[in-house]
Formats: sequence, C-alpha cells, structure tokens
Amino acid sequence: MPKVIAITSEKGGVGKSTLAVHLTGALIERGLDAALIDEDGRVGSSLRWARRREEGLGFPVLDADEVKPKKLAALDAVLIDTEGRPRRKDLRALAERADLILIPSGPTMLELEATRELLDFFEDEGAARRVRVVLTRVPPTGQAGEQAREDLRDDGWTVCNTALRSYTVYQKAAELGALCRDVRDPRAEQAWDDVLRLSREVL
Repeated sequence: MPKVIAITSEKGGVGKSTLAVHLTGALIERGLDAALIDEDGRVGSSLRWARRREEGLGFPVLDADEVKPKKLAALDAVLIDTEGRPRRKDLRALAERADLILIPSGPTMLELEATRELLDFFEDEGAARRVRVVLTRVPPTGQAGEQAREDLRDDGWTVCNTALRSYTVYQKAAELGALCRDVRDPRAEQAWDDVLRLSREVL
C-alpha cells in the first residue's frame, strides 16, 4: 500500500498547494510512483495548476471523486491536498487515514499561532507523532525561518529541517502550470533543490 501524505493548514496563503504539487513532482523525479489527490472542492488549486498546460505536470492530479483505490494500491505515495481550513470532523478522518500529515506554515507570528492551534488539535486526536511542520514562504535572508523552527521544536513539535524559501519562481510555476525547476528564473535551481531535500525527509 502507498504511503499516504496529507498536506493541510489552518490558514490560507501558506503555500499548501505549492507544497503538494512540488513534493509530488520531487518524488516522481526520484523514481518513485506518486499521485496527488486534490480534495479542495471549492478552489481546486492543484487541479487548476495541472490543467494550465496540455502536458500537465508529469504525474496524476486527481479530483477526489475520480479516485479508485485499487489503481492507487501499487503506488509508493499518495499525496492529499486538503481544502483550506478543513472542518474538524474532516481533520479527524484525515488523522485516521494519513501516514504522515504535513502542515505548511510561514514564519510570522499569526501563521505560527494558527499552526499551533492545528498542532494542538492533532495532539488531542492522538496523531501528533505523524505530524510535521514544513516552514514555507521563508525569507531567503535573515533568521526568521531558523527562529520559527527552533521555537516550534522547543515546544516539542517536529519540524522539517528543509524550509521552502519565498521565491517568486513558485508563483510563476503556478501561473504556467509547471514545476519551479521548469521555469526560467534565476532562483529555479535553488528552489527545486529545496524541494528535493524536503522530499528526502518525507520519504
């Protein structure tokens, strides 16, 4: 059975779909079989991303209604891009079916407060050991990312070593329906290296 990796957040604008799309692409580049399920029926950011160009992203991006469990069984990983700010009952169901839950969070105080609320919820549900924070939209210079990581770790939470830095190449990638590695941008290589390193922490 594939490893089920869910990406969810309590706050919008933290790069949830950016993380889901790029993490799936990185696993594919590493030779793993992976698919992405977009469960955000209201916005469908991952589905829209994949449909922006005819050739797609190089891996399946599925609507939740299209999912056939038997076809996913042979994959190494199934990633789930949840809806923004899911209802508590949906988060409980997610905690039961996901092997790993990634919570993207920016390093600002408001973003970290929302992240802590979600972490507390999963702890109450007995799923804290399967949850990791991924710092996103981190300024490329300065100590904001490192400080946020250490603060969360001091509180007992697991935080990935690799952060996704705030590069405009991710926005360009979304607009083009591509991965950041395929965008003409001076930061494309650095951004993709971040994604690859993060993927090795995850699987």
